[in-house]
Amino acid sequence: MPTPASSYDVVVVGTQLAPLTAGALLAKRGFRVLLVAQDELPSTYRVAEGVRLPRAPFHFTAASSPVTRRIFLELALGQHVRRRAVHLDPALQVCLPRLRFDFAREPAALEREIEREMPEIKRPVEDFFRQLDRHGALLDELVERDLTWPAQTFFERRDSARAIAELPFGKHGEAVDPLAELPERHPFRTLVELPVRFADGMDPDHVTGLRITRLFGAWAHGAAALEGGYEGLKRLLVESITTHGGQVREPEKIDAIRVKRGAVSGVRVAASGEEIGASWVLNGEPIGSLLRWVPDRGPFEELFERIGEPVVRYYRYTLNLLVRKEGVPEGMSRDVFFAVSPGRLLADANALRIQQEPFDEGRVLVCVEALLPRRGIEDIPDYAHSLRERVVAALSELMPFFGDHIELIDSPHDGRGPQDLLAGMSLTPEEPWTRGTSTMRAVFGYPVSTTLGVCALPVRTPVKRLLMCNEQMVPGLGMEGLFLAAWSAAKVVSRSDSKREWMRRGRWGKLEL
Repeated sequence: MPTPASSYDVVVVGTQLAPLTAGALLAKRGFRVLLVAQDELPSTYRVAEGVRLPRAPFHFTAASSPVTRRIFLELALGQHVRRRAVHLDPALQVCLPRLRFDFAREPAALEREIEREMPEIKRPVEDFFRQLDRHGALLDELVERDLTWPAQTFFERRDSARAIAELPFGKHGEAVDPLAELPERHPFRTLVELPVRFADGMDPDHVTGLRITRLFGAWAHGAAALEGGYEGLKRLLVESITTHGGQVREPEKIDAIRVKRGAVSGVRVAASGEEIGASWVLNGEPIGSLLRWVPDRGPFEELFERIGEPVVRYYRYTLNLLVRKEGVPEGMSRDVFFAVSPGRLLADANALRIQQEPFDEGRVLVCVEALLPRRGIEDIPDYAHSLRERVVAALSELMPFFGDHIELIDSPHDGRGPQDLLAGMSLTPEEPWTRGTSTMRAVFGYPVSTTLGVCALPVRTPVKRLLMCNEQMVPGLGMEGLFLAAWSAAKVVSRSDSKREWMRRGRWGKLEL
């Protein structure tokens, strides 16, 4: 094996939210960190001069989570994030045929909304919100503890078991049903399940009561619009890494992880073949990518025999539309969830997440997300080619007159180019290699779940000092799970590397002083 040209305490692979956050925490704690971007696509893409569109809608649903506050406090980013976060009212809007419900933050306004739309079930709905607050407070206390998610070692499992022993959720989060008092097919169930479906990182067809409680509670009470979106949050974390002595290589990626005597020894850069030594490697990519980089898949097969291998269930499809302001209905919230047919949530282009924001003085950007079944994308030829027409047809049920006001329509995922409807022509896509069905984010199903049914893959892999730090660790808690994964991976590295303990004790931030 070639001698490494350079060496780091920690190499972080990937610039998604979990690995970025873990890298920032470790750099702050005195570790020498290298972040390799691994060719992650930027959160926006350019279709024409002055026109950049998002690859997916973004809402900071973990804004009020205790783990998020703890991380930003340690990184001294709390004030920055608070200045950029805007808590909207209503927090979200859910629409069904002949029904619109605004989930207001103000209790009096929410009560008026219940009386306006569903007076016949006012008591069970109010009980639902009271239980949501009560169970949300219990989960806040749990998340606030310094636990490892998911627990692996004897002491981690002991601490986790003690923390959840008195909670009412059950081992797999199925002991509570916040919607139990509502009739089986009542529309209010759909109003709650729609936002949960899009926020969930696990198979949304098999959601538990705990996941409904936490994910809907995050949307209704804790979500915030963030100035600068995901890209602004990413810049804050990258700046934190470089400020504390870390290095970021955004254009580069690795193609191999070096293993010596069962432990990580470094990585290899794909383009140059440069060998980089590392005491630890944190993988922020899906485990399928990791298996291509390690020299031997055998140890991971043993892991999969115990917990099963993640299987793709859905893909996230995005469609962007530039619409003149007069085409957007008055009273439409920034974040809207819509189902054309409430009884067919599993059908593609039926359930939609819609985010609309001002684009310029006269236009609005409407960003739409749909969950598409794996079978359609992978097995049916040309399945994605007609998706934008199907999504626009579904949107027309919610926004009846917007079709006459669309100026531009495009998706980075269906293999077609941008359509300039004003000019009546299709545009040649820029950087076509960053488009297509292969760029869609997957939603996985997990054969085995742990820790209240919200955790899946472990932090530690079968290779020593090779850690997981991605959305597959705590997928059942959505964005909050990404911060828990980052905190857990950083905790394992910090506690295992005892030679740096004296440095960490000596690093005091302004907030601590």
